[in-house]
Amino acid sequence: METSYFWETEYTLPPDAPGFSHFCPGHIVWLGSAVLLCAVICAVYRRLRENERLTFRRVLAVLLICDELFKYGIAIYSGDFRPSFLPLHLCSINIFLIAADAIKPNELLQEVLYAVCLPGAFFALAFPGWNYLPIWNALCIHSFTAHIMLLLYPFLRISGGFQPSFKRFIRTLPAALVVTVLVACFNMAFGTNFMFLARAGEGNPLSWFERFLGSQGYLLGIPLIAAVCWAVLYGVPKLREKT
Repeated sequence: METSYFWETEYTLPPDAPGFSHFCPGHIVWLGSAVLLCAVICAVYRRLRENERLTFRRVLAVLLICDELFKYGIAIYSGDFRPSFLPLHLCSINIFLIAADAIKPNELLQEVLYAVCLPGAFFALAFPGWNYLPIWNALCIHSFTAHIMLLLYPFLRISGGFQPSFKRFIRTLPAALVVTVLVACFNMAFGTNFMFLARAGEGNPLSWFERFLGSQGYLLGIPLIAAVCWAVLYGVPKLREKT
């Protein structure tokens, strides 16, 4: 196993460094580990008392923050820290929402984590945008572990009895729109691609829209994908209530 690329970043990685392809054996191992870990931890979580659940969520939030700080440490160590390392991707923003909910539980935050963080982490794990990194690279490991924990936290909330409400989710959309506009402005100012608002990226569902709708039209894919996700996330519980 090649270890010389372990501490490299996107900006310091040699052109001949081996990345990994989507759904290659290494990627499948990470996905399988995510499923197994979430299933086991949620089963344990259901048996905990409420105070123990709170402690569990807070520990998970601390681990997420440490994982994010680890990323910054690698970027600084590489000597090539750039604006693109800032926590303005959707998943990075969700880390702060998780920390806030872990400190003081809030149903609006939980709704956002259910409707946004859960599908966002799912798509990130299924179609990782960091596959240009070797699968044994430190930032690659960080990206997988962070997104697994981002996926786990909403599942813990569901396992603990969280009941999603589309009406409650609608109340969060104005704030989400403000954040999106601010991030888009940041992208234009610094040439970044947070939330994939500047470029579709490669190998993800947005790149499929880009093939047919062009370099700007792919943005239409964001609300379409979101609508499908929300139809599943809010439609399935409603159907279960009726059966």
